[in-house]
Parts: sequence; structure tokens; C-alpha cells
Amino acid sequence: MINVFVAKIRRAKRCAKDEMLGTDMEQYHHLWSYAATIRETNPGSIVKIKLDTAEEGSQGTFQRLYYCLYACKQGFLDGCRPIIGLDGCFLKSAFGGQLLSAIGRDSNDNMVPIAVAVVEVERYDSWKWFLELLMADLGLGVEDIPWTFISNRQKGLVHAVNELFPNYEHRFCLRHMYQNFKQKFKGKELKDLFWAAASAGNEVDWKLAMNSLEKASKDAAEWLQKCQVFYGAEARELPVIGMLEWIRRRLMQRIQVKRTGMQKFQGKICPNIAEKIDRNLKFSRLCIPTWDGKNKYEIDCGPRKSVVVDLKEKTCTCGYFQLTGYPCAHACAAIGARRLPLLDYVHACYSRENYLKTYEHTITPVPSNKYWVRCEEQPPKPPAVRRMPGRPKKMRQRAADEPKKGQVSTRKGLVVTCKRCFQPRHNSRTCKNAIHPNSKFYKVTQLTDFIG
Repeated sequence: MINVFVAKIRRAKRCAKDEMLGTDMEQYHHLWSYAATIRETNPGSIVKIKLDTAEEGSQGTFQRLYYCLYACKQGFLDGCRPIIGLDGCFLKSAFGGQLLSAIGRDSNDNMVPIAVAVVEVERYDSWKWFLELLMADLGLGVEDIPWTFISNRQKGLVHAVNELFPNYEHRFCLRHMYQNFKQKFKGKELKDLFWAAASAGNEVDWKLAMNSLEKASKDAAEWLQKCQVFYGAEARELPVIGMLEWIRRRLMQRIQVKRTGMQKFQGKICPNIAEKIDRNLKFSRLCIPTWDGKNKYEIDCGPRKSVVVDLKEKTCTCGYFQLTGYPCAHACAAIGARRLPLLDYVHACYSRENYLKTYEHTITPVPSNKYWVRCEEQPPKPPAVRRMPGRPKKMRQRAADEPKKGQVSTRKGLVVTCKRCFQPRHNSRTCKNAIHPNSKFYKVTQLTDFIG
């Protein structure tokens, strides 16, 4: 029953945060002690701080921080594929900045954070600084491992990766590519052709998809030809140490939950991968395998379409068997025809054993700053406050066709296409047209006539 102004509530909330976490400026004074404490409590972890020092011996201004916990780094090296995703996001504290991150994929196709960095702005030299430390930390280039980097086309990132890792693959996130693609080339036809080209598993299918795209729009095909080659929202608003502690605690809990969950699982292949293989098994029922007497099968998978599966080399003409590391629908048909164990054809990186290697190491708890290691270094000055005009935005800007938070994608505005005749504005239940040769209904009809 008290009437309180919103501004007063906002100030009270700010005071409560400062009481719990310390003020933004105060946290920069404790950075050296925090870094030393992390290295002491979690041996093998790397925390590096870079200062912008005008004169030698003077008190420097905070510029960048690199943060890599041993449990995350070693878990990635022990149990993950040599694929690293790179991304960055804005920080929403009073001092601004950017959070850069490197992320891997575990045996169950989930994200594995490797390292993060707080930098002043996202550009070529900040990405190069982060990647050089990451390269030294992971031992990239020491062993002959075919690393692959995945990112969107961020400022300076493409240049930095090409300069530091000229012999490694660098690919781009399709979702971000499509966001740029649709700004210039609109319409459902171009959208479908874009995804057909981007998801092709072999060069022949890719060229066919690109030819179809070029017929629809030459400019769109040229644009795509040039490109062929995890954030907690609440953490980004915290001061620098508060944000790093938020990340550390979430990772500590996540590793424990992942390890405990998989220890209870009894299967040999991780559940997400097993689900994808089951989906391929269902599609394999529409394939007819013919054996050559040795290791190869010719798989009929539709009118005037067949592929070759080599079970010894674990390859398929479609390309997905060798790309994914587990049997595609065509390979499942060949394996089923010989009644061979399906698990023998799944790569070891998807095994339960490999998954547990990723989460074998633990992150050690860290006490409050009262018990931190005391350092003699002069505390750094915080960076200049960057206050942008207008009210600070809390939510990420979403694309026009992207569902809002808490919502799901709908089919509103999409034209229904019949799966029987492939004509628009009706479905198969009300269709009275002739069956299209590429329709699944055509295959069922042919099979029924053959049996009859």
C-alpha cells in the first residue's frame, strides 16, 4: 500500500546489485587477484589480461581479457571433433565492450564452451589476439589435425582466420548467411533454392542446385558462389568479474549434469545421434539395395535415381555418410540387407565413452573475494564509459521472420503445396490430379501394382 516511483525502484535495484557484486569500477581493481585465484584453484586454466599503458610504469587501462578453464579446454581436446565455432556479442554493462567465444561440439551434438575473451571492440586485431591465444592454448598447428572453423562473416574475423590458419577449413553459419541473402533476394522460390544448394552433400547435387538458382536469379547465384567456401542474456549486463563468475558457475554445473546424465544412459551411441540414425532407418525402407557380391551396393531410391554405397570405405554417393560419420538412409538399407551390426558403421566420436571424456574434468569452486590471492600489481583503471543515446536495449534484435521469444514458428503466409501432385493451394487429401512421378504416393502405387 505504498506508492513508489519507478525511478526509485530502479535505483534500489542498482544498489542491491552493487551490494552483492560490487560496483563496475570496483571489480576492475580486483582483476589481478581474481586471475591469480582462478589459476590457483583450477590448475592449467589460462587467464591473461592486456592493459593499454600510455607510459611504461604508469597505471594501465583495462583493454582485453582472455579466459580459458582447464576442464573446458581439456574436455574439448579429449572428446570432441576438431570443429571450432567462433562468435561474438555485445556486453551491456556501463563500460560496454564485446564478448568473443570459441565453442566445440560434443558426441551428442551439444555445444561445448572452450574459451571466451572480453575485448574493447570487435575488429581484426581483437579477433587475431583472441585466436593467437586460443591457438597456443589448444596446440593448434602442432599436430597434423584438420581443424575446421565455423563463424558468421564478422568484422575482421574472416581476415584473421585466413591469416593465422591458411591451411584449415573456414566455413560460415547458414542461418546468418541466409539473413544477409534474403535482404537482397526475396521470395520463397529463392529461399528454397538457397537451402537446397547450401545443404547439398556432394558436388554434383550442389552444381544442380546452383544451376537451378542461376536460372531463377543470376545475381543470387553469384552472391552465393562468393560465400561457398551461446550467450546468457543476464550475464552480459554484469560487471566483468561478475560475468566471468556467472559463466564459470554455469559451466561447473553443466559439466556435472552432463556427466551424471550420461553415466545413467546405457546405450553405446549418444541419444541425439541414435535418434538421427533411427530417422534414417525409417527412410531406408523406401530404398531397394542390390549387392555386387563384395562391399558395394547400388541403392534404388526413386524413379531414375540411384546411388552407390561402399560399406568398406564407409561412403555414399549422396555424401552424407562420409560427412556426418554415421549411416545415411542409403547406407542403412545396405547394412540392413546384409544384416550387419549398424553400430560398426558409426564413428567413435559419437560413442558414450567419448562423450564422458569430454565431461571427465571438473571445475573447482572459487571462494568470495575476501579469500582471493593478493597481488602486488597496480590495479588497472576501468575503460572509458560508453553511453549510447537512448534507453539501453536488453533484448537481441530479431529478424522480421524470426519468432519472438517464447513463440514458435508458424506456417502463416505460406502457400500449401500438395505432396501428391506438387501443385499449390491444396493438400493430398483433397487432390484429384494425376500423381507426380517424384511423389511418395507414386512409389506406393507402383509397389502396390507390382504386388498385385
